[in-house]
Amino acid sequence: MRFAFFQPTDPDDSAFVENPAWRERPFTYTQGDENQSGGWKNDEWEREIKVSRADAATIFDQARARLINFDIIPPTIMNITTQWNLEGRLPQQGDVIFQRTHLIRIGNLHVVDVLSATRLGEVVDEADYFSLVYIATKGHPEKGFSRYSLHPNGEHRVIFKIETTSQPANILTKLVSPIITRRTQLKITHSVLDTMERGVIMDLSGVSS
Repeated sequence: MRFAFFQPTDPDDSAFVENPAWRERPFTYTQGDENQSGGWKNDEWEREIKVSRADAATIFDQARARLINFDIIPPTIMNITTQWNLEGRLPQQGDVIFQRTHLIRIGNLHVVDVLSATRLGEVVDEADYFSLVYIATKGHPEKGFSRYSLHPNGEHRVIFKIETTSQPANILTKLVSPIITRRTQLKITHSVLDTMERGVIMDLSGVSS
């Protein structure tokens, strides 16, 4: 786990994504690990995105675009830099997602940031279903994976779902898990749900039926 101190408000993390040392970091999870040992936590959250003036296909497309752009979390909580967006293409299996989590922040000053990375383990891009599965790599505060998925649900609705399987990755994160690690995880997750819903509604606020 790597820390950064007193960082700029709007850091440029593209160099981390382009660095082979980050791109080639091994996964810390393989499918079925949670069945081999204890301490794993499985979570699932859903958020219905409803825009009465837009059809489900339009809502789905807009939510998909936000997820591809990773425009789903406020930069006051975390900065995300993805390999596919830097390279101007769609996400592919193996792509790096660099994460800068603002652990301690005073006003606009990022006192302590946690630097980590995940990589895409699966991408599903279909007409009525889209999902990204990203897996923690070595040095991440947690072991495990997260799946972000979208699918239409009725005439004017889309379901945004987050599924996670995780456990603290080292002694430090295990010791502080109830106070910091778990609280940070929940804060980020609920912020993603809120930002996705509000963002899509705002994006489509001018759409006529």
